[in-house]
Amino acid sequence: MARYIQNGKTIDYPNTATKEIAYGDVVVLPTRIGVAAATIPAKDVGAVDLTGVYELPCAGEAIGFGDAVYWDATAGAITKTADSNTPAGIAVEEKTGTAAGTLAVRIG
Repeated sequence: MARYIQNGKTIDYPNTATKEIAYGDVVVLPTRIGVAAATIPAKDVGAVDLTGVYELPCAGEAIGFGDAVYWDATAGAITKTADSNTPAGIAVEEKTGTAAGTLAVRIG
């Protein structure tokens, strides 16, 4: 039998690192990303959002509305390239041109 715990939009995330996670930082999970809903001190537990639309840094590439996008942890930016990057969600706006910038992404 299943037992309800929480709605899952936000989860309790154990920050096992020795550095705090700032509010709004992208948190890379094994199969997706989340966004810190508050500052999470090192070696503490805090809230991470798993759904929602966020403006995130974006690589210098064109991305279409509805395209699947990924988080490139090395570059600290959204990209369309899946290779070894973490699934982030879908673009909810179009980004034209090849200049780096930001992109509205529905994570989850």
